[in-house]
Amino acid sequence: MAENDEKPIIKINGFTTISNLKENLTIIDISHKNISDIDENIKFPEQLCEINLSNNKLEYVPQPVMQLKFLKRLDISSNCIQYFDDTPYFCHEIEELDISNNKLLSPPYWIWSESPTKLQKINLSNNITITSALQDTYFKELLQYKCLVKDVIIYNCRLSKYIEILSTFCNAESIELGAKDLSYMAANVIEDVPSLGLDKCCDIERLNLCFTFVCNISPKINIYKNLREIDLSQNKISGLPKEFCQLENLVICLLSFNSILYLPTEIVNLKKLEVLCINNNELCMLPEEIGNLENLKKLDLYDNFLNDLPDLGTLEEIDLAQNYFEEPDDELYLEKRNKIRLHIENRYSGRKPEVTHEESDHTTDKTDDEFCSSGDDENNVTEPQERPSSNLSEDWDSEDWWQPHYTPKSTIPPQSQWLTFVKRKMEEGHFCPSDLHTVSISERVKYEKICNPRITREVNGQFDDLSDDES
Repeated sequence: MAENDEKPIIKINGFTTISNLKENLTIIDISHKNISDIDENIKFPEQLCEINLSNNKLEYVPQPVMQLKFLKRLDISSNCIQYFDDTPYFCHEIEELDISNNKLLSPPYWIWSESPTKLQKINLSNNITITSALQDTYFKELLQYKCLVKDVIIYNCRLSKYIEILSTFCNAESIELGAKDLSYMAANVIEDVPSLGLDKCCDIERLNLCFTFVCNISPKINIYKNLREIDLSQNKISGLPKEFCQLENLVICLLSFNSILYLPTEIVNLKKLEVLCINNNELCMLPEEIGNLENLKKLDLYDNFLNDLPDLGTLEEIDLAQNYFEEPDDELYLEKRNKIRLHIENRYSGRKPEVTHEESDHTTDKTDDEFCSSGDDENNVTEPQERPSSNLSEDWDSEDWWQPHYTPKSTIPPQSQWLTFVKRKMEEGHFCPSDLHTVSISERVKYEKICNPRITREVNGQFDDLSDDES
């Protein structure tokens, strides 16, 4: 018994187990053990520097863990913890803290109030209720602190109303606000970049905004002079400002799954760019200067609207499939394409099938002079077949005779993003496609007469019976 009394005892789910913990033990992994509590009398080795309690049923951080003085890494992810506000003994020794996938109702207060001097990395992701307790006063108090954390992972936390909390991570070098495996309902909403709060984090080298509903890249993006990697994929971006090309240290740029129509010609200024993924967009053209990116090694142009390509230089990885030109079939290209698709599934090869639209009634190849000579002749207007004529014999037995027939009014369709782009290009220089010319008056008259033809009605009485029935 005396021998057993000298060994530390851990209570797990009501059962007492004797652990053979040595005094010089520095790492303990008791994850996936279905632990709901640890007895307060347990004594971990004093020199313990790393402990893994992930994937258990803890509702709070156990007191024996809080009393560790030299702990450098703590993983308590995937538990049921709601609060972690009390300052632990290892406050100024901890380097990495993972408290993701819990039920936090507020950010751990001690991280802001104490500013742990050695804390480099913190993972708060997948705490979808972390802003529940952020009242106005408490939130304003947190904004007064400046954390020293360098690596922040905080995706899937519904940071929309409280996005300004990012300003407290002004010393961060890496911020991950989005991920490809996000829950749609709990994703952070950041419509503008830089957003409020994020504009204070000017030392960022890595920024992940994947799936954060970004729709606008502000010219202020150039405040990130040290940015080396940016992920803006799976958003609603339609274009990039030329100031984006002032990120001279950018090495990796991910723009996949957006609605980007073109790249600015200033992209040649990104001298250090090695990876450019702009697949699954709406690119209609590429700037000629893109071939001058000497360090570019990977270019993904899969599934766009490109009709031709400029000189792209020498690349190690490239995918040109699903565009409006024939995909190369030489062995060298196929080898480079296979490198991109090594970890990507569900991609097609070959040329994208062109979508053919039926010609509308008002489209024609006639000139304006031909319209003037023939457009005013009302006899040339053809009556739409689906419109019943009032001078025909009435069919009283028809089931749909008394059903109302709605004739839609002619409306001008909204301009597409492509037309907006063309107009902007016309303002910048000599770019004048014939499709953008103003529609002539004669064509408009012709179109209006086709859509709303003049109807002639012959009325001899209120209920004229024109049938052949003699009864």
